[in-house]
Amino acid sequence: MLNPESKTNPERNVSRLMNTWLWIELGLLFWVMPAIIAGLVRPERGDALLRRIGIDGLSFETGLPSGAFIFPVLLLTFVTMFLVLKFDPSFDNRKLWDWVRFKASIRRILIGFALAGPIILIATWGLANYTDLLDKQGLFYLPREIPLLMLTIIVFYPWISAYPQEVTHRAFFFHRYEPILGTGRIIFILNVLAFSWLHTPMWNGVALLMTIPAGILFAWTYRRTQSALAAGFEHAIYGIWVFVTGLGYFVYAGR
Repeated sequence: MLNPESKTNPERNVSRLMNTWLWIELGLLFWVMPAIIAGLVRPERGDALLRRIGIDGLSFETGLPSGAFIFPVLLLTFVTMFLVLKFDPSFDNRKLWDWVRFKASIRRILIGFALAGPIILIATWGLANYTDLLDKQGLFYLPREIPLLMLTIIVFYPWISAYPQEVTHRAFFFHRYEPILGTGRIIFILNVLAFSWLHTPMWNGVALLMTIPAGILFAWTYRRTQSALAAGFEHAIYGIWVFVTGLGYFVYAGR
């Protein structure tokens, strides 16, 4: 006789199907989509890459300006993931905007920034003076040459870039993919790599490298505080400082 327990368990099949979907979703949202956006931002490079891997019938050329892709897609992704979390009964919505934990973490974040800020400045100075990666006039370029743009970044960057990225790449990522990645080292490493890969549309290795330590820091802050607001604040002050020093050249979509 067959053991009843050996029969297919519908709940187990549903769980297996959901896990399979989560793996597919993770790949599409955090790895394939940034690559597609990179091709749309620089279609000549994207098409060259397609030809190199033997794909001749497709092109990233749309006739639209590159600015039509990065921030609109980021905004749409942010709104979608924000709403998914908001209406997910298994997600604690306080993680999106936990003012109490944010206030408790401000002192630590500012002390860390006071220590790391000079290192970022020295790195920018070194790139400007001893490499061909950054122009010699790149140090403090925006506040010196385009102060209005620098002011615009200071005002809007925290809300249209830093905080949305912490919702999509921290709150959503850690909650959504915990069932398949767990809560330990694997999900943390993949989160940092996904955050770095998000900057693929900038088409330079410096952007990918510099966002790895940034991703480690922001992911650690989110895991520690369970507050996207705290991670977003930290992301914002480092991001603004990067633009002030000139290192933001490598992650500025409008350059």
